[in-house]
Amino acid sequence: MSFKTVDWTHCDCGQKRGFDSRGDAEKAMGRAQAKRTRRADVRGTRRGLKVEGRVYECDFSAWHMTSMSRRAYEGALAA
Repeated sequence: MSFKTVDWTHCDCGQKRGFDSRGDAEKAMGRAQAKRTRRADVRGTRRGLKVEGRVYECDFSAWHMTSMSRRAYEGALAA
């Protein structure tokens, strides 16, 4: 079995993987979600599972995945 990967680069903003387009980031997010779910099923529980739920564009024009919800993100900006 071979795994298909999505091309990424190190982003200038820090430690995150940067994707060239929103579509690439969403595809990588779907693959990451599936991988985490498979691992949790093998473990027997999904409790405490941190799963990426959205993508966003950073100030350096790269796309990233995050598990932070839109509501939590906007709340952090307002605080």
